[in-house]
Amino acid sequence: MTHLPFAITAYFFNALAVLASKFLLKKVVPDPLVYTFYISLLSLAVILALPFTKIPTLEVLMLASMSTVLWTLGAYFMYKALKLGQVSRVIPIIGTLIPLILLLQAAGTNAISGTQALAVLVLILGMVFLTLTDWRGNLNKWEIIFEILSAIFFAVSYIILRQAYLKLDFFSVLVWSRPVLVPFCLAFLLIPALRSKIIFREKLKINFLSFGGILFLGGQTSGVISELLILFSISLANPALVNSLQGTQYIFLFAFALLLGKKFPAIFEEKYTFLAIITKICGIAAIGLGLYLLT
Repeated sequence: MTHLPFAITAYFFNALAVLASKFLLKKVVPDPLVYTFYISLLSLAVILALPFTKIPTLEVLMLASMSTVLWTLGAYFMYKALKLGQVSRVIPIIGTLIPLILLLQAAGTNAISGTQALAVLVLILGMVFLTLTDWRGNLNKWEIIFEILSAIFFAVSYIILRQAYLKLDFFSVLVWSRPVLVPFCLAFLLIPALRSKIIFREKLKINFLSFGGILFLGGQTSGVISELLILFSISLANPALVNSLQGTQYIFLFAFALLLGKKFPAIFEEKYTFLAIITKICGIAAIGLGLYLLT
């Protein structure tokens, strides 16, 4: 079974999650910890399937749990970076660093072929071209640090998770990787200082029946679906091959911007100059070439 359709679908849902973040990040949930809490809470739903899984060995349980902890840290630092920089710059930088780190690891261990390594490089180049005109504004030192930390934690979590998948089936690894999040979520509910961030402080309270609340839930749900599909793709192929396909996400975002730009000009600020159009065409062409090389 090939990972390509699952990974591309995953990045479509991730594009929806990023789209929601464009509307909500600085208006509804200012604290990155709150974002991380709700992502963890949503992903905990899979533990209901524990009775239908195979019981993992201690090694697999440790690998799966460590992967989840590292991924959660990666998400937290990503939201920290998003608080300091623009979504259009932060996400592509992290998205470029992750497959580069994974490519170095895969090439160093001979886990992928030369053609696959070339495909990954072409796909990364396509992503850079697609997002190049968005990399504007002053870079904050802490934004760069958070982006690097986020990419490292994400990449290492995928490498560790791949090792768990090689020892047990996807569904069992997925379900048993989540209980480690229980203490984190309980801390938010039991510690007053943390509980106030999601329940009692007026500025951070979310009205889930409002348009913003629905967008928040939809965005986070899309993010969870995206991550589940990415995890399944990693069970089928090397993480470097999966994460290099993130460029397809920016093709979807480009299409969303064309469709919604006139209605929400404040959200989609990019002016499509001749240079911007050329770079995006080159990016789409590079991603097409990368997909061809992979197939």
